[in-house]
Amino acid sequence: MTVGTGPLRPRGTARFGTFDAERLWRPASLTRLPSLAGAEAHTVISGLDETLAAACRPDDLLVTRGTLAQSQLEALGAAGITFRSVAAGPAATGDADAAVEEAIADDPALCRAVATAADIQPYAVLPATQQLLRQHPDRAGGLPHHSVVQQVNGKAWSSELAGALELPGAGTVVRSADELAAAVQRLQGTVLVKDPYGVAGRGTVEVTGPGALRRLVRRLRAQEDEGLRTELVVQPRYERAQDFSAHLEICRDGSWSLRGLQGMTNGGYRHAASHPVPPDLPAELDRRGYPAILEQVARALAVAGYSGPVGIDSMLLADGGWLPVLEINARMSMGLLTLELDERVRPYGLRAQLWQQDMFVEHGTDVTSLLSALRAAGLLYGGGARPGVLPLSGGSLCTPRGRLVCAAFCAPGDFPALRARTEKCAATAGISATRTEVPTG
Repeated sequence: MTVGTGPLRPRGTARFGTFDAERLWRPASLTRLPSLAGAEAHTVISGLDETLAAACRPDDLLVTRGTLAQSQLEALGAAGITFRSVAAGPAATGDADAAVEEAIADDPALCRAVATAADIQPYAVLPATQQLLRQHPDRAGGLPHHSVVQQVNGKAWSSELAGALELPGAGTVVRSADELAAAVQRLQGTVLVKDPYGVAGRGTVEVTGPGALRRLVRRLRAQEDEGLRTELVVQPRYERAQDFSAHLEICRDGSWSLRGLQGMTNGGYRHAASHPVPPDLPAELDRRGYPAILEQVARALAVAGYSGPVGIDSMLLADGGWLPVLEINARMSMGLLTLELDERVRPYGLRAQLWQQDMFVEHGTDVTSLLSALRAAGLLYGGGARPGVLPLSGGSLCTPRGRLVCAAFCAPGDFPALRARTEKCAATAGISATRTEVPTG
């Protein structure tokens, strides 16, 4: 797509976003937990913005960091997902870690195209989002202020809310190394210590005994001595039976609606797959009072000043207990994108499942290679009632290690076999599963 310079009528929804929003919300003044980092991380994460295509309609404008491959656009179009596409490119600052919103703001024609869309739906509201819309005061009021979004996305806020609502499993917020030591010592077994803006398992440390606790406390005290402040959440490591999430839409007037429930499969502490919930789960959650809890959480978010999409992560435990509010993600999410896809294919008797898997990507291999292999194997989804799979993010399939984000459209019981066939087919194209995660933080 070429963004012109002539008059632009309001048209569709502009969608864009920076998928490591938590990094940009996190105050620099906080102490840090031990974590892994990798050179591949930025390239992988920046390519994930292509998955926003799942929410696009024909008049929508999808702005991505990189250019979508023509083969990817054709595959999406054959599946019934069409939209206008444009690449923002790098920000003028030359900072590879800059938010995509900064790159949009640096391109006057693209900035104008976004501002004249009938609606604007970023992946998440960041300081750079507010700066972008500040150039267009008539649009700036359509989104919550970034400081509100930063606050309600912090695990400290959701943990304190769960505590105030007297919900089971609420985490303990600690604000010094000494408070951390005391909180961990009050618990038995393995204890999780979580960064308030950690995501996908980054910023979560397992404390398994006194030695690990002493080392962690020393590390935090050293940072506090340098003038940093501590804010962490402490929880037992629960034995999960089932992970799920509720997806809400909160309106500016404080009203809200439930988009749907999604089952989740996690790999360690990172999202691995989203899928339909078991048929008996909604009735079980009604019995436990989940709808009333969602009402309380939605009301608290609205009072705080937030409006937009929300995912509330919850968990049923192996011992029969539950954690109704484990974490709140006040932004777009993989679970919500799966719901968007599910709504597209339900009329055909199919259900949508989405998974992500870290992959080794051979030199010279890309999404076009993968799509060709899937098409040849009869696995590529082409719309309608025939089951198949659809890769959603070619930009994250980077050499040597990238990430496959793929949707499957089939009956829920057929998903494991379809996924296995897809990964076998991908391996023939030079894209094979890794045994360890690509570092992303």
